[in-house]
Amino acid sequence: MENNFAGKILKQNSFETYRIKPTYNPDLAYSEDFELSSVFDCREQMNGYSGATDYHSLMHNVQKPMLASNKVEELSFFANKLLLREWIDGLVPIQKIFGSSSLLNDESEIQRLFKIVICKVKKHEEFIIKPTNGSESIGTLKVYQRYGKLQSQFLCKDKEYCENINGDRVITDYKTFKAWIEKFILGVTCGNIDTHLRHIKSGLIIQEMFPHDKNEIGPTEMKYMTAWGELLFVGCRNGKDVCLGSDGDFLEGDHKFARFLFDNFFQPLKKNALSLAKASTFPNLRCDFFVDIKSGRWVLNEIETLADCRSYSDNLLKNTGEFYSKGWHYKKYRSFDSSLSVSVLRDRLRNELNIHGGK
Repeated sequence: MENNFAGKILKQNSFETYRIKPTYNPDLAYSEDFELSSVFDCREQMNGYSGATDYHSLMHNVQKPMLASNKVEELSFFANKLLLREWIDGLVPIQKIFGSSSLLNDESEIQRLFKIVICKVKKHEEFIIKPTNGSESIGTLKVYQRYGKLQSQFLCKDKEYCENINGDRVITDYKTFKAWIEKFILGVTCGNIDTHLRHIKSGLIIQEMFPHDKNEIGPTEMKYMTAWGELLFVGCRNGKDVCLGSDGDFLEGDHKFARFLFDNFFQPLKKNALSLAKASTFPNLRCDFFVDIKSGRWVLNEIETLADCRSYSDNLLKNTGEFYSKGWHYKKYRSFDSSLSVSVLRDRLRNELNIHGGK
């Protein structure tokens, strides 16, 4: 069975075809002013890279050494929800925010946040409360309507965490809300799977809950994996195991749903993901977008510096390192001396979006 989404034919679930036609294309036209920032210089790691083609070898030989070389604070920038909002505000759609604070040592701030929560609860409005880095591993609380009642659920795989704190009391009782922040949020910025985020300042965000099937842990999410400013592939969480290639070509999952995601979301999200990747100059970013199947609306959920590839196929993981390595050899490294800041990144992003015909 053959499928053609973007003028590129691939046999369904055929690893041989994918291997013969790797995603990376050395003839792709990069924007002339695209630069790899010296802040994220990984020449030493890439020069010593074994050349193994699998994702895990790449992470251990390149990405982890970078994290250990005094780069962690800069890398953490991208996963900080509050800084991300400043960076892309008005340029890329993002979830609505009802309240936030990184001053959780100040009880008046905790009281202010709780008043926002109580207001939402009284109006029976859906919302989520999440830490500054947005990670489920350190406790995102989902408050949603089900069977005409407002319910709460911690999106955390740590059973002990969920057993030690009552979500319903967090959103109705101030003492519980404060105790939850002091014990589980204040001073904690990362879980075991994302320790590179430890330099993010503790904080809390109250956001809209993006529309989704309440039987799912979250919305349909299209994760755009980039390297050297180009797209590797797109993995779709809560998307019927769909995975798309760099041109939107079908790789695996439910074919009908893959076609729907491609037709409705792939191209505009690709343009935004590559603009974000090139503006950041980081060699490997994953841009996560929530998509609303019914309305066609989409928002940027978060940007990560390391890929959570547990939901991606073995076939794709085997090729990620090869793509990354080839991209490194074909790219010309240019030093960028400006210190990393929201204003610098914002100017770069505005420039990239203009190049791509965006806002």
